[in-house]
Amino acid sequence: MRRLLLGAGILGAMSLAPGCGDADGSGSGGGGSFGAGPGSGPGGVGGGVQPPAPVCAPAPDGSTDVGAPMLVAELGDRWHEGWLASPVVADLDGDGTNEIIAARHGRVLGWHLDGTIVFSQDVDGRCWASPVVADLRPDLPGLELAQASDDKIYMWRADGSAVDGFPFTFQGELRSLAAGDVDGGGDIELVSVTTQNLEQNGQRDIIAAVKNDGGWVPGFPANTSGASQCDDACYVYNGYDQNVALGDVDGDGVSDIFATQDNAYNSLHRGDGFAFDCAPIFEDRTKFHGVRGLHDYALAQQGWANEEETSLQAHHTNTAPAIADVDGDGIGELVYLASVQNASQSNREQGVALWVMENDGTRPAGWEEPLHVAGYLSGLWDYGENIVAITNQVTVADIDPMRDGPEMIFAGFDGQIHAVDSQQGRLWSVAYTQSDVVMTGGVVVADLSGDGTPEIVFNTYSTQNDFGELFILDAGGNLQHRIALPARGAMPVPTIADVEGDGQLEIIVSLKDSPDDIQVLVFTVPGSSDNCLLWPTGRGSYLRDGYLPPN
Repeated sequence: MRRLLLGAGILGAMSLAPGCGDADGSGSGGGGSFGAGPGSGPGGVGGGVQPPAPVCAPAPDGSTDVGAPMLVAELGDRWHEGWLASPVVADLDGDGTNEIIAARHGRVLGWHLDGTIVFSQDVDGRCWASPVVADLRPDLPGLELAQASDDKIYMWRADGSAVDGFPFTFQGELRSLAAGDVDGGGDIELVSVTTQNLEQNGQRDIIAAVKNDGGWVPGFPANTSGASQCDDACYVYNGYDQNVALGDVDGDGVSDIFATQDNAYNSLHRGDGFAFDCAPIFEDRTKFHGVRGLHDYALAQQGWANEEETSLQAHHTNTAPAIADVDGDGIGELVYLASVQNASQSNREQGVALWVMENDGTRPAGWEEPLHVAGYLSGLWDYGENIVAITNQVTVADIDPMRDGPEMIFAGFDGQIHAVDSQQGRLWSVAYTQSDVVMTGGVVVADLSGDGTPEIVFNTYSTQNDFGELFILDAGGNLQHRIALPARGAMPVPTIADVEGDGQLEIIVSLKDSPDDIQVLVFTVPGSSDNCLLWPTGRGSYLRDGYLPPN
């Protein structure tokens, strides 16, 4: 189903001039002030700065003005509800026409832009993980699509037929999915994390690493099989909310597996299952798995807090991590956003903290303590009625060429989007709401005007109808456009891609609800170009690996 916006669809004919706020004229651009639109909650504020110089080569017809997004299609099926799965734009079957793919509750759907449904596969349960699309089986024609849902990982060919060996079944609920060559064999493997520990042989496992034929990657499950060489100080516990990243953290050219957990510890494995050792500075610990996320570096090395009521530590329930070379040594660091609590866990609403860590648990210079953003409106806890907590998700992209290393952009629990450089310098913080019922799942980064300087794009969702919006900021955090979204907005991170193959970009939004059986909105951005797609979809790419390779 498709509705062209020639008259009025579910949104009406909205178009915002550069620098404007809501369709009714509230808000302002250029200074970062969002005004008090219907979706911002009471008195939304902001605070942008002068945009930095271009980081990409400008497009031939580039401009400093971001064109007003225009709704060109409303795609739908029926009632299927959205969770946290970011959409995909890809030509699955190689016929020259892109498919727009969205994973919803109980179904993975694909449309052409004209509204024709060209892919539809039922799955068990809700789709928290974003679909993976890649050449997962080089021996088969076209691309493959993989999805995690309930306790299964699915893989289909472009025609919707299941790839032999799939679905793969683990246990619990699989809320994450990432793809990469973790065993160094040249093919792409799939990695997911379960909400329910596998307990055997005195160890716990949460990671499933799966070959493209549906079998286990040798060495996995890593802890219970003994491949990790874990001891009794490997504190593994359930994983939630897109909590896996794949990337090279030791410089051997092969992707490693970083999984965040529902505690103050995390897991880090090579592709053969071996668990990374920690540095000798950590007392009575041999593995990365045993390094506790205490903010105070000396206490983290000690492994416990002298004053548990006042010492701060990380908790990773909703952490969607990344891997990127932050310190410029050519090797990826572990980059992640964690909620902050005291060590006794009696005070858990203490905002978020941005962490950078090496593969042995040590912290690079300048990151001896994480960057703590202490404000708190809401977001740690699920809101009810299928509205989930804020994903502690960090986007990594070079948005300022005058600063060393990449920048990190994230939403706090304070209603703000924050941009931080690789030395913990704050570029800007901009409030998108002052309401405790408005939140976002994360941001994407792409140049929407062709001038070589990227924009920041995100959508919001809410417990209330008509509070969700689509926001576009420039690289200085200044509001360019905001567009109202129907019903309860959109929980998944949007995707930016060239749907029509004409060099102009679209923004694809997968809605939380299905108003009038509409589930996906497609906005085109006039004057945009595909010259600079830095982090254009949830988890960075359609591999969903959260990895920014070193330059």
